Amino acid sequence: MTQPSPSKYVDYSITQNIPVADHVYKYLIKRCGSDELRATRNSVFGSLVLSLQGRNGDVKPKKSSYTKIFKANISEDGHQRLGMFISSENAQLFNDQVDKMFREELFFHVVINKGIDSRMYMDSIRCFLKVYDITEEDIKLDTIYRDFKRRKENFDLQINLVSSAG
Repeated sequence: MTQPSPSKYVDYSITQNIPVADHVYKYLIKRCGSDELRATRNSVFGSLVLSLQGRNGDVKPKKSSYTKIFKANISEDGHQRLGMFISSENAQLFNDQVDKMFREELFFHVVINKGIDSRMYMDSIRCFLKVYDITEEDIKLDTIYRDFKRRKENFDLQINLVSSAG
């Protein structure tokens, strides 16, 4: 009796474990549905993972003490074409890029809600963080608010809440 080809029945995909910050982890869980992602070019986060399989020589390693792990499952075809290794620098890049996406989404949310004073901005930030179950232990509210204040005018301009002339 001949055995069927194993590749028809066995999943040869690999899983990359990517360390991420607590707030990034919670954001990814809500956006991806779990702490594991099937990396394909059809999703933003999957495409980001696949892009990180290559070399990114301009990324400088940073010290980080992330305790959460996000898993990216890469198909056999994907790792044959792109490689099977995400370096620590590229893992850091993944965290940094998702953190940027998180902050941009948050800041647009706050600006679109058109808070007039800082209390309303803070309420809008709290509401957004609540959706993702992100707490003060994950990321400090003051840190987010200070970053928002520094970048608020750019977000106002991007969604045309103020004229570019001032």
